[in-house]
Amino acid sequence: MATIRDDSRFRLFLHTGIVALAYFAGAKLGLSFAVVGGAISLVWPSSGIALVALLAMGIAVAPGIAIGSFLANVSVGVPAAVAVVIGIGSMLGPLTAAILLNRATRFQITLDRINDVLAFIALAAMTSTAISALVGTTAMLGGGLVTADEYGAGFLKWWLGDMMGVLVVAPALFSFLTYSNPVRSAERVMEACALVAATFWVSYLIFGAPELAGHGYYPAALAIFPFVIWAALRFDRLGASIVTLMISAVAIWGTTHGTGPFAAESPVDSLVRWCTFANVVAATGLLLAAARAQERGAHDLLQAAHIELERRVEERTEDLEKANNELKEEMVRRRLLEGELIQIADQQQKLIGQELHDGLGQHLTSLGLYCAVLNQKLQTQGHPAAADAAMVVGLVKQASLMTRRIAHGLDPVAMEYGGLAAALQALAETARALNGVDCKLRIAPDVDLLDPLLQINLYRAAQEAVNNALKYCHGHRIWIDLERAGGLQTLSISDDGVGIGPEEMERAAGLGLHNLRHRASLLGGSCSVTRNGLGGTTVAISYPLPEGSGHAQ
Repeated sequence: MATIRDDSRFRLFLHTGIVALAYFAGAKLGLSFAVVGGAISLVWPSSGIALVALLAMGIAVAPGIAIGSFLANVSVGVPAAVAVVIGIGSMLGPLTAAILLNRATRFQITLDRINDVLAFIALAAMTSTAISALVGTTAMLGGGLVTADEYGAGFLKWWLGDMMGVLVVAPALFSFLTYSNPVRSAERVMEACALVAATFWVSYLIFGAPELAGHGYYPAALAIFPFVIWAALRFDRLGASIVTLMISAVAIWGTTHGTGPFAAESPVDSLVRWCTFANVVAATGLLLAAARAQERGAHDLLQAAHIELERRVEERTEDLEKANNELKEEMVRRRLLEGELIQIADQQQKLIGQELHDGLGQHLTSLGLYCAVLNQKLQTQGHPAAADAAMVVGLVKQASLMTRRIAHGLDPVAMEYGGLAAALQALAETARALNGVDCKLRIAPDVDLLDPLLQINLYRAAQEAVNNALKYCHGHRIWIDLERAGGLQTLSISDDGVGIGPEEMERAAGLGLHNLRHRASLLGGSCSVTRNGLGGTTVAISYPLPEGSGHAQ
């Protein structure tokens, strides 16, 4: 623990010494342009150095500012007591700015937000520098270095000098501390070189060339702004701060040598004009760079949101496609299972039909023959039970006929040899023979052939509808129609009976409506029940044509 504390103290001592040395160097440079009392200068980079030191290293290094200021002022002949007060004022200004920026505005030294730039200008460049100027000018007044008449002008010049240091020097140091290279290609390197060369050349023509630079012609200085805008918009805060420093250096050099639009008979007036211009240039560059950074940040956020949205859409699309594929596979499996169940049920019905025909039917036939022989014997003998035996023979024949009818319905043999058309024809003939109803089959020539499973479904649906018509409609004629219209084929069973409406069909569970609808769904179609023009009922099952199906031959 002691070693850690010793390291922390040594580090703090080292940082404080570095700050004092940096402030001293900047102050010596500024004091070489002193305009009042040997200690007031309009060129004061140390104010920017002090602010950056406190924001980057912490307020614990603030004594280094006071030490550097004291040493610099003493070195140019300022009395020690006055130098102490000036040093305290030089420390209080940036210390106030650092505290206000950190606690009141959540300041970020990247200066990428307009609010940060405005807070930097208002709190650091204007408010805190006024504190240093007020304390320093008052100390010089008390030490007799300025008169009461010079106090107001001295305060203004001190304030402008410190403001220039904050606005011109601090952003450049911030840029190097949070270095982000805006030059990432050969084209941008060439553009940056062109910007530097053009800025230097135009700055020299405006502020340094004796044959071109006009004294007091202020509009000439406006030619600098396009280069500041260029730097801010294309190379961010780093470009704007470097260009501002370059312009300031050339302008100081030209103004102090009596050239440029700010040159006047009085060197003090020249520097005041230049300092005001430099502050305006620096603030303009910072605001433009911040606006561009915010715009780019908003664009990046929007682009990131767009990319994230596309990623989520792709994920959802993939999930939907996966779910859709799974659903299709499940539907295929269900269709296959339903097909297998239909085939199994049909096979079971055929087996039952065969058992009825070959088993019960044969027994009934044998029983019928035996009863007929018995009836003949009784009649020969003149037995009174002969009439009863004849009735038994009739009942056995009816039972045998019913058995064959049921067997033929359960096992449509015609389906195996002639397909759906033959099975429907047999169904119509059975309805005519057993029920005495005129049943006709009409199949359009362009009807497509179906696979066996679909034929079974269609036949069972027709069988169900015909049986319903025989049971409930009490008509004399039934029509079985199979026709094609566009991409659909329709099997319809119509009668001329009493007619059953859709509402009655919904309520009549015995009519097998649910079974018909289920078979229609297996075909991928629909089932409808309507009243036809003859007053009877039409049951229609419409289904789409299978892909790749051919026409009936």
